[in-house]
Amino acid sequence: MRHIGLVLIWIVACGIWLTPQTPAQTPAPPPPQTARQALIEMFFGKGENDFAKHLPEAAHQALIHKGETERTSVVLRISTIGRQLVAEGGGHIETFDEGATLLVSEPNPGHDKIEAIVEHDSLLGEEDEIELSFHYYKEGKMQTLPLVPRVTFTLKQEKEIWRLTEVTAAAHIPLTDPDYLQELRREQNEANEGAAQSRVSNIAASETSYATQHPDIGYTCTLATLFPQAPATENVPSPFAEDASEESNGYRFAISGCVGTPASKFRVSAVPTEADAGQKTFCSDASGTLKFTTDGKSSTCFSQGQPVNPPGPPPPMID
Repeated sequence: MRHIGLVLIWIVACGIWLTPQTPAQTPAPPPPQTARQALIEMFFGKGENDFAKHLPEAAHQALIHKGETERTSVVLRISTIGRQLVAEGGGHIETFDEGATLLVSEPNPGHDKIEAIVEHDSLLGEEDEIELSFHYYKEGKMQTLPLVPRVTFTLKQEKEIWRLTEVTAAAHIPLTDPDYLQELRREQNEANEGAAQSRVSNIAASETSYATQHPDIGYTCTLATLFPQAPATENVPSPFAEDASEESNGYRFAISGCVGTPASKFRVSAVPTEADAGQKTFCSDASGTLKFTTDGKSSTCFSQGQPVNPPGPPPPMID
Protein backbone atom coordinates (compact mmCIF):
# COMPACT_ATOMS: atom_id res chain seq x y z
CA MET A 1 0.00 0.00 0.00
CA ARG A 2 2.84 2.35 0.78
CA HIS A 3 4.26 1.87 -2.74
CA ILE A 4 0.87 2.52 -4.31
CA GLY A 5 0.58 5.84 -2.44
CA LEU A 6 4.02 6.92 -3.64
CA VAL A 7 3.12 6.06 -7.21
CA LEU A 8 -0.07 8.15 -7.05
CA ILE A 9 1.83 11.13 -5.63
CA TRP A 10 4.39 10.81 -8.43
CA ILE A 11 1.65 10.67 -11.12
CA VAL A 12 -0.09 13.76 -9.74
CA ALA A 13 3.19 15.65 -9.54
CA CYS A 14 4.08 14.75 -13.12
CA GLY A 15 0.63 15.83 -14.28
CA ILE A 16 1.02 19.21 -12.69
CA TRP A 17 4.51 19.63 -14.11
CA LEU A 18 3.51 18.52 -17.60
CA THR A 19 0.28 20.56 -17.76
CA PRO A 20 0.88 23.76 -19.71
CA GLN A 21 0.44 26.80 -17.45
CA THR A 22 -1.93 29.54 -18.69
CA PRO A 23 -0.44 32.96 -18.13
CA ALA A 24 -2.52 35.41 -16.06
CA GLN A 25 -5.16 37.06 -18.22
CA THR A 26 -4.57 40.77 -18.64
CA PRO A 27 -7.75 42.82 -18.97
CA ALA A 28 -8.53 43.84 -22.53
CA PRO A 29 -8.14 47.55 -23.17
CA PRO A 30 -11.44 49.41 -23.41
CA PRO A 31 -12.69 50.05 -26.93
CA PRO A 32 -11.82 53.47 -28.30
CA GLN A 33 -14.34 56.21 -27.61
CA THR A 34 -16.80 56.90 -30.42
CA ALA A 35 -17.63 60.40 -31.60
CA ARG A 36 -21.11 59.99 -30.12
CA GLN A 37 -19.69 59.04 -26.73
CA ALA A 38 -17.36 62.04 -26.93
CA LEU A 39 -20.31 64.33 -27.63
CA ILE A 40 -22.21 62.93 -24.63
CA GLU A 41 -19.16 63.27 -22.40
CA MET A 42 -18.61 66.82 -23.60
CA PHE A 43 -22.00 68.04 -22.42
CA PHE A 44 -22.90 65.55 -19.67
CA GLY A 45 -19.56 64.43 -18.28
CA LYS A 46 -18.95 65.11 -14.60
CA GLY A 47 -15.28 66.00 -14.97
CA GLU A 48 -14.27 69.66 -15.01
CA ASN A 49 -12.23 69.14 -18.19
CA ASP A 50 -14.73 66.96 -20.08
CA PHE A 51 -15.95 69.84 -22.25
CA ALA A 52 -12.65 71.56 -22.90
CA LYS A 53 -10.74 68.42 -23.89
CA HIS A 54 -13.06 67.87 -26.85
CA LEU A 55 -12.45 71.35 -28.25
CA PRO A 56 -9.92 71.77 -31.04
CA GLU A 57 -6.52 72.97 -29.84
CA ALA A 58 -6.94 76.31 -31.61
CA ALA A 59 -10.33 76.95 -29.98
CA HIS A 60 -9.04 75.85 -26.59
CA GLN A 61 -6.10 78.27 -26.71
CA ALA A 62 -8.14 81.18 -28.04
CA LEU A 63 -11.27 80.86 -25.92
CA ILE A 64 -10.24 79.36 -22.58
CA HIS A 65 -7.79 81.26 -20.38
CA LYS A 66 -6.75 80.69 -16.80
CA GLY A 67 -8.80 82.50 -14.21
CA GLU A 68 -11.91 82.84 -16.35
CA THR A 69 -15.29 81.93 -14.91
CA GLU A 70 -18.73 81.14 -16.32
CA ARG A 71 -19.65 84.81 -15.91
CA THR A 72 -16.84 85.98 -18.19
CA SER A 73 -16.52 83.06 -20.63
CA VAL A 74 -19.20 82.08 -23.15
CA VAL A 75 -17.49 78.73 -23.69
CA LEU A 76 -17.57 77.89 -20.00
CA ARG A 77 -21.26 78.81 -19.86
CA ILE A 78 -21.96 76.46 -22.75
CA SER A 79 -20.03 73.73 -20.97
CA THR A 80 -22.54 73.79 -18.10
CA ILE A 81 -25.66 73.31 -20.26
CA GLY A 82 -25.77 69.56 -19.67
CA ARG A 83 -25.27 69.87 -15.93
CA GLN A 84 -27.98 72.53 -15.74
CA LEU A 85 -30.39 70.23 -17.58
CA VAL A 86 -29.62 67.48 -15.09
CA ALA A 87 -30.17 69.85 -12.18
CA GLU A 88 -33.42 71.29 -13.55
CA GLY A 89 -34.68 67.84 -14.52
CA GLY A 90 -34.06 66.48 -11.05
CA GLY A 91 -31.61 63.97 -12.50
CA HIS A 92 -34.19 62.49 -14.90
CA ILE A 93 -31.86 62.50 -17.88
CA GLU A 94 -30.62 59.43 -19.72
CA THR A 95 -28.12 59.26 -22.58
CA PHE A 96 -27.58 56.38 -25.00
CA ASP A 97 -24.32 55.41 -26.72
CA GLU A 98 -26.21 53.52 -29.43
CA GLY A 99 -29.62 53.51 -31.06
CA ALA A 100 -31.95 56.10 -32.54
CA THR A 101 -32.25 58.14 -29.32
CA LEU A 102 -29.29 60.02 -27.90
CA LEU A 103 -30.97 61.70 -24.93
CA VAL A 104 -34.21 61.63 -22.95
CA SER A 105 -34.93 64.36 -20.42
CA GLU A 106 -37.99 64.57 -18.17
CA PRO A 107 -38.13 68.02 -16.53
CA ASN A 108 -41.52 67.09 -15.06
CA PRO A 109 -41.55 63.27 -14.87
CA GLY A 110 -44.74 61.74 -16.19
CA HIS A 111 -45.87 64.97 -17.83
CA ASP A 112 -43.10 66.56 -19.92
CA LYS A 113 -40.37 64.86 -21.91
CA ILE A 114 -37.69 66.03 -24.35
CA GLU A 115 -35.97 63.65 -26.75
CA ALA A 116 -32.88 64.15 -28.88
CA ILE A 117 -33.17 61.84 -31.90
CA VAL A 118 -30.22 60.91 -34.10
CA GLU A 119 -31.28 61.72 -37.66
CA HIS A 120 -27.96 60.47 -39.02
CA ASP A 121 -24.50 59.54 -37.78
CA SER A 122 -22.07 59.62 -40.72
CA LEU A 123 -18.58 58.35 -39.96
CA LEU A 124 -16.04 59.04 -42.72
CA GLY A 125 -12.55 58.09 -41.66
CA GLU A 126 -11.45 60.42 -38.89
CA GLU A 127 -14.51 62.68 -39.19
CA ASP A 128 -18.02 62.06 -37.91
CA GLU A 129 -21.15 64.13 -38.50
CA ILE A 130 -24.04 63.67 -36.07
CA GLU A 131 -27.38 65.36 -36.74
CA LEU A 132 -29.92 65.61 -33.92
CA SER A 133 -33.56 66.64 -33.94
CA PHE A 134 -35.41 67.60 -30.78
CA HIS A 135 -38.95 66.60 -29.88
CA TYR A 136 -41.16 67.67 -26.99
CA TYR A 137 -43.88 65.50 -25.42
CA LYS A 138 -46.61 66.71 -23.10
CA GLU A 139 -48.79 64.22 -21.24
CA GLY A 140 -47.40 61.50 -23.50
CA LYS A 141 -48.31 63.28 -26.75
CA MET A 142 -45.69 64.75 -29.05
CA GLN A 143 -46.21 68.48 -29.50
CA THR A 144 -45.96 69.97 -32.97
CA LEU A 145 -43.47 72.82 -33.00
CA PRO A 146 -43.68 75.52 -35.68
CA LEU A 147 -39.96 74.96 -36.27
CA VAL A 148 -38.41 71.57 -35.57
CA PRO A 149 -34.90 72.40 -34.30
CA ARG A 150 -32.00 70.39 -35.71
CA VAL A 151 -28.36 70.61 -34.72
CA THR A 152 -25.45 69.01 -36.57
CA PHE A 153 -22.22 68.32 -34.69
CA THR A 154 -19.07 67.68 -36.70
CA LEU A 155 -16.24 65.94 -34.82
CA LYS A 156 -12.74 65.05 -35.95
CA GLN A 157 -10.06 62.92 -34.35
CA GLU A 158 -6.95 64.77 -33.19
CA LYS A 159 -4.35 62.82 -31.23
CA GLU A 160 -6.85 59.97 -30.69
CA ILE A 161 -9.41 62.34 -29.16
CA TRP A 162 -12.66 63.28 -30.85
CA ARG A 163 -12.86 67.06 -30.98
CA LEU A 164 -15.87 69.17 -31.89
CA THR A 165 -14.92 71.22 -34.93
CA GLU A 166 -18.27 72.66 -36.05
CA VAL A 167 -21.86 73.11 -34.88
CA THR A 168 -24.64 73.89 -37.36
CA ALA A 169 -28.13 74.83 -36.16
CA ALA A 170 -31.11 74.69 -38.50
CA ALA A 171 -34.90 74.67 -38.40
CA HIS A 172 -36.77 71.87 -40.16
CA ILE A 173 -40.25 72.69 -41.51
CA PRO A 174 -41.87 69.61 -43.12
CA LEU A 175 -44.39 71.39 -45.32
CA THR A 176 -45.34 68.17 -47.14
CA ASP A 177 -46.16 66.19 -43.98
CA PRO A 178 -49.98 66.17 -43.62
CA ASP A 179 -49.87 65.19 -39.93
CA TYR A 180 -47.49 68.05 -39.16
CA LEU A 181 -49.64 70.53 -41.09
CA GLN A 182 -52.85 69.34 -39.45
CA GLU A 183 -51.40 69.56 -35.96
CA LEU A 184 -49.88 72.98 -36.66
CA ARG A 185 -53.28 74.20 -37.89
CA ARG A 186 -54.95 72.86 -34.75
CA GLU A 187 -52.49 74.71 -32.51
CA GLN A 188 -52.96 77.90 -34.53
CA ASN A 189 -56.74 77.56 -34.18
CA GLU A 190 -56.38 77.18 -30.42
CA ALA A 191 -54.22 80.31 -30.27
CA ASN A 192 -56.78 82.25 -32.34
CA GLU A 193 -59.61 81.00 -30.12
CA GLY A 194 -57.75 82.09 -27.02
CA ALA A 195 -57.21 85.57 -28.44
CA ALA A 196 -60.89 85.86 -29.52
CA GLN A 197 -62.16 84.68 -26.14
CA SER A 198 -59.96 87.20 -24.35
CA ARG A 199 -61.04 90.05 -26.62
CA VAL A 200 -64.77 89.33 -26.21
CA SER A 201 -64.29 89.44 -22.43
CA ASN A 202 -62.36 92.69 -22.78
CA ILE A 203 -65.10 94.27 -24.92
CA ALA A 204 -67.79 93.20 -22.46
CA ALA A 205 -65.84 94.66 -19.54
CA SER A 206 -65.26 97.88 -21.49
CA GLU A 207 -69.00 98.14 -22.22
CA THR A 208 -69.76 98.00 -18.49
CA SER A 209 -67.17 100.66 -17.80
CA TYR A 210 -68.46 102.87 -20.63
CA ALA A 211 -72.09 102.64 -19.48
CA THR A 212 -71.05 103.58 -15.94
CA GLN A 213 -69.16 106.64 -17.18
CA HIS A 214 -71.97 107.66 -19.60
CA PRO A 215 -75.27 106.94 -17.83
CA ASP A 216 -77.17 109.13 -20.31
CA ILE A 217 -75.95 107.00 -23.24
CA GLY A 218 -75.67 103.53 -21.74
CA TYR A 219 -73.99 100.83 -23.77
CA THR A 220 -72.56 101.50 -27.23
CA CYS A 221 -72.51 99.33 -30.32
CA THR A 222 -69.43 100.96 -31.82
CA LEU A 223 -65.97 99.54 -31.19
CA ALA A 224 -64.36 102.86 -32.06
CA THR A 225 -66.34 104.49 -29.27
CA LEU A 226 -65.16 101.93 -26.75
CA PHE A 227 -61.56 102.14 -27.90
CA PRO A 228 -60.94 105.68 -29.16
CA GLN A 229 -57.87 106.18 -31.28
CA ALA A 230 -54.98 107.91 -29.61
CA PRO A 231 -53.37 110.66 -31.68
CA ALA A 232 -50.84 109.04 -33.98
CA THR A 233 -47.64 110.55 -35.29
CA GLU A 234 -45.89 109.73 -38.54
CA ASN A 235 -43.61 107.16 -36.89
CA VAL A 236 -45.71 105.97 -33.95
CA PRO A 237 -49.03 104.27 -34.78
CA SER A 238 -51.94 104.33 -32.39
CA PRO A 239 -51.62 101.59 -29.76
CA PHE A 240 -55.42 101.09 -29.90
CA ALA A 241 -55.63 100.45 -33.66
CA GLU A 242 -56.16 96.70 -33.26
CA ASP A 243 -58.65 97.05 -30.41
CA ALA A 244 -60.98 99.12 -32.58
CA SER A 245 -60.80 96.84 -35.60
CA GLU A 246 -63.69 94.57 -36.47
CA GLU A 247 -61.45 91.69 -37.64
CA SER A 248 -58.54 90.21 -35.75
CA ASN A 249 -56.76 86.81 -35.58
CA GLY A 250 -59.18 85.09 -37.93
CA TYR A 251 -62.32 86.42 -36.20
CA ARG A 252 -64.94 89.07 -36.97
CA PHE A 253 -66.14 91.01 -33.92
CA ALA A 254 -69.51 92.72 -33.74
CA ILE A 255 -71.59 94.53 -31.11
CA SER A 256 -75.38 94.66 -31.42
CA GLY A 257 -78.60 95.14 -29.42
CA CYS A 258 -77.90 98.65 -28.14
CA VAL A 259 -81.54 99.75 -28.15
CA GLY A 260 -83.01 102.68 -26.25
CA THR A 261 -81.64 105.79 -24.63
CA PRO A 262 -79.86 105.04 -22.51
CA ALA A 263 -79.14 101.62 -24.01
CA SER A 264 -79.60 98.95 -21.32
CA LYS A 265 -78.49 95.95 -23.33
CA PHE A 266 -75.75 94.88 -25.71
CA ARG A 267 -74.41 91.74 -27.36
CA VAL A 268 -70.85 91.09 -28.49
CA SER A 269 -69.80 88.18 -30.68
CA ALA A 270 -66.66 86.80 -32.29
CA VAL A 271 -67.33 84.64 -35.37
CA PRO A 272 -64.57 82.88 -37.39
CA THR A 273 -63.97 84.68 -40.70
CA GLU A 274 -63.80 81.26 -42.41
CA ALA A 275 -66.88 79.14 -41.83
CA ASP A 276 -65.01 75.86 -42.34
CA ALA A 277 -62.07 76.75 -40.09
CA GLY A 278 -63.35 74.48 -37.33
CA GLN A 279 -63.03 77.23 -34.69
CA LYS A 280 -65.39 78.12 -31.87
CA THR A 281 -67.71 81.12 -31.90
CA PHE A 282 -67.76 83.25 -28.73
CA CYS A 283 -70.34 85.66 -27.35
CA SER A 284 -71.27 87.65 -24.28
CA ASP A 285 -73.78 90.28 -23.13
CA ALA A 286 -74.59 92.56 -20.21
CA SER A 287 -74.73 89.55 -17.88
CA GLY A 288 -70.99 89.10 -18.33
CA THR A 289 -71.30 85.37 -19.09
CA LEU A 290 -68.91 84.23 -21.83
CA LYS A 291 -70.32 81.44 -24.00
CA PHE A 292 -69.26 79.48 -27.07
CA THR A 293 -70.66 77.27 -29.80
CA THR A 294 -69.09 75.24 -32.59
CA ASP A 295 -71.50 75.83 -35.47
CA GLY A 296 -70.02 79.20 -36.47
CA LYS A 297 -73.23 81.16 -35.81
CA SER A 298 -73.54 84.00 -33.33
CA SER A 299 -77.32 83.52 -33.03
CA THR A 300 -76.83 79.96 -31.79
CA CYS A 301 -74.16 81.13 -29.38
CA PHE A 302 -76.52 83.59 -27.68
CA SER A 303 -79.45 81.14 -27.49
CA GLN A 304 -77.77 77.79 -26.94
CA GLY A 305 -74.10 78.52 -26.22
CA GLN A 306 -72.24 76.73 -23.46
CA PRO A 307 -70.47 78.74 -20.75
CA VAL A 308 -66.72 78.90 -21.29
CA ASN A 309 -66.21 78.69 -17.53
CA PRO A 310 -69.17 76.72 -16.16
CA PRO A 311 -69.79 77.02 -12.42
CA GLY A 312 -68.30 74.28 -10.32
CA PRO A 313 -70.29 71.84 -8.19
CA PRO A 314 -71.83 73.28 -5.02
CA PRO A 315 -69.83 72.73 -1.81
CA PRO A 316 -70.86 69.69 0.21
CA MET A 317 -73.50 70.14 2.88
CA ILE A 318 -72.13 70.26 6.41
CA ASP A 319 -74.39 68.84 9.08
